[in-house]
Amino acid sequence: MRPVNLIEGVGFKKMMKILEPGYTVPKRETVMHALTAKYHNTKEKVLEAIQNSQAVSFTTDMWTSLRMESYMTVTAHFITKAWRLQCLVLETKQMEENPTTANIAERLGEVADAYEIPGCKRVALVHDNAANMVLCADILRQEAEWADVKGVRCTGHTLQLCINAALEQDPISRTAAAARHLVAHFKKEARKGLKQKQQKVAEHLLSLDVSTLWNSSQTTIECLLEHRWPVIDVLSDPNYTGKREHSLDLTTAQWNKAEDIWNVLKPMVTLTELLSEEDNTSLSATLPMLAHLKRRHLAVAEDDSPTTKSLKTKLVQEIDRRWQLNDQIFDSSLYIQAAVVDPRFKLLSFLDDAKRDEAYVNLSQLADSLSASQLEEPGLHERERDNSTSTEEEEEPAQKKKKTDKEREMEMLMCGDEEEKDDQRDSKEEIKDYLQDRTKVDDGPLAWWGKNEDRYPKLARAAKYLFSIPATSTPSERIFSKAGLIFNKTRSCLLSENVDKLVFLSHNLKRLGK
Repeated sequence: MRPVNLIEGVGFKKMMKILEPGYTVPKRETVMHALTAKYHNTKEKVLEAIQNSQAVSFTTDMWTSLRMESYMTVTAHFITKAWRLQCLVLETKQMEENPTTANIAERLGEVADAYEIPGCKRVALVHDNAANMVLCADILRQEAEWADVKGVRCTGHTLQLCINAALEQDPISRTAAAARHLVAHFKKEARKGLKQKQQKVAEHLLSLDVSTLWNSSQTTIECLLEHRWPVIDVLSDPNYTGKREHSLDLTTAQWNKAEDIWNVLKPMVTLTELLSEEDNTSLSATLPMLAHLKRRHLAVAEDDSPTTKSLKTKLVQEIDRRWQLNDQIFDSSLYIQAAVVDPRFKLLSFLDDAKRDEAYVNLSQLADSLSASQLEEPGLHERERDNSTSTEEEEEPAQKKKKTDKEREMEMLMCGDEEEKDDQRDSKEEIKDYLQDRTKVDDGPLAWWGKNEDRYPKLARAAKYLFSIPATSTPSERIFSKAGLIFNKTRSCLLSENVDKLVFLSHNLKRLGK
């Protein structure tokens, strides 16, 4: 992501002459005009896609440029009519004032209003565990349009808090600290020696930013274990390492502890990565996966080392504390309801009978309330009928023609009241039939619901509501970190309004199709 005036630079023009001699580089004004037109056109598509959705959840992330300007990215998540998970950037705007809790809440409200998202569609705000974001969700719920919005803490960050608590135990904390100091030494002092010894090792190890990555501890330990012997080789070579730095090498006991630490943390890292996948309906999988993690990977075995036992015990304690059912720290009922509408986990084998029955009752109430609110929302059915081709995903098959009024009347006469009776079926009956349904889940829960929503219309509405909630707030963070859009000295010259347009187009064009 670069400033548009880059095309006016001498170096850029020389490069284009070499690459394409016959190409005339457009003027900056021409590019800006095309960029602005593309932005407005894409924004209309985003607005239409959101208006045609049933339920929308939000993620947000704050970040700071090299010019010390604070920005906030807001993304919207929803399930399309074709049962596909959609994630669209709504806005990346500079926070003119200090990003206080009140500022953030106000900005979120303005963004939701700008995209004409009514309160009945706003489902959840997924955020990290920072105190200001937790308070932000509380402030928003004081507004009528946000009254029913759930504040959901990012599963990835919460798992990281569990890991941090486990790593803070002695002597585990000393081993983790020694690993970080060793990596820091190579980043500052011994990078030349490591590069000469093994280039690929150096690129991997020196790319670690131990000061900023929220999951840096496990990443650092993994990298050191993977490249243990080249690191030891450099530390023992007097050409690259002085006598004083020899002590930075981990002892044999510390290397063994590091290996124990990584063996325990590896499944948790894998779980975090799975839950952070952008196209994964991960909220429904959170509690089942945590239950599996505790049962299969964190159960203490007799032959476990003291380090392993200590880590496992602490991790289980932290997971239980942060995801305890009916705990005020975390509203786990939302996670349980999401698991029920996921046909892979609907039997809730990780719960006892009492909590399982309670979960089905809660889902029935949610399904009924959503059905009622949908009937009350003006124009919803008309929008669904008129939902045309805002995105390629939403297109109906060409051969599927809309029925005329006479055809619909004839169908009603032939079918009698069977269709009406089915639509008015009690949600409890739907849940009972759904739990007994043994239809295979071959291509994931969304594809399953795409084939079966007509059989369970009330539950299908609840599924779209719950599947709109991502388990992690990383979609907003990914806008920059995954795409490599972190500001460098050149990119920091971008105007804030151009940052918004470029990030908006970079992400949404891929999701909506150009």
